[in-house]
Amino acid sequence: MEKIALIGSKEFARQIREYAEETMIFQVVGYFDDYEPTGKMVDGLPILGKTNEAEQLYRQGKFEKIFLAAGYKDFKFRDEVFTKLKGKIPFANIIMPTAIIGKNVQMGEGVFVGSGAVVGSDTILGDNVFIHYGATIGHNNKIGHNTYISGRFVSAGATTLGSRCFIGISTVVSDHVNICDDVWVGPGCVVIKDITESGKYMSNIKLYKIE
Repeated sequence: MEKIALIGSKEFARQIREYAEETMIFQVVGYFDDYEPTGKMVDGLPILGKTNEAEQLYRQGKFEKIFLAAGYKDFKFRDEVFTKLKGKIPFANIIMPTAIIGKNVQMGEGVFVGSGAVVGSDTILGDNVFIHYGATIGHNNKIGHNTYISGRFVSAGATTLGSRCFIGISTVVSDHVNICDDVWVGPGCVVIKDITESGKYMSNIKLYKIE
C-alpha cells in the first residue's frame, strides 16, 4: 500500500482517513496541522509537523503522497497549500471502490470521488476536486480546480463548474449550463441558466402545510 499523509487533522481529515484506508490502496501514516503540536496522537496517528515541513519529510521518505483534508470552509487554505506543494510532493487521488468512472475521464491531482458517485465519460476534473457520496456528474462536464461538490448533486451533460466553487447537497444543474469561478450554491438549488458572476446563490423555498 502507498503511504500517504493528510493535511489537516480535524473531523473532516479523520473521515478522509477512513475513506483512504477503505480503498485498500493507501496507508495513512499521519497528519500535518499548523495548529497542533508535532507528535500529538490523533486517533492513533501522529501529527507529523506543520504544513511547511511536509516537503522535507517527503524527501526523507516518511510518506509517498499527500492529500488535502481541509474542508469546504477552508477554500483559501486549500488553494494556497495545493499551489505551494504541487510539483514538489505528489498528491493522491482517492477513488472509492463503489464510485463509477466513465471512459476517457481526465483527472488532475488530489481528487476525491466518494462512494456511489458517478463521473460520466469524457469529463475533465481539475486538481483538488472533491466529489462527495452519491453525486452524479454527467458526460462531457468540466470541473475546475479546488471545487467541492456535496452529496447527491446531479449535473446533466456538457456543464461547466468553475474553480473554487462550492455546490450544496442535492443541487441540480441543467445541461449546457456554465458556472463561473468562486461561486457558492446552497443546498437543493436547481440551476437552469448560466451563473456569470461570483458570489453566493440560494433558492428561496418555503415549507408550508398542505393539509
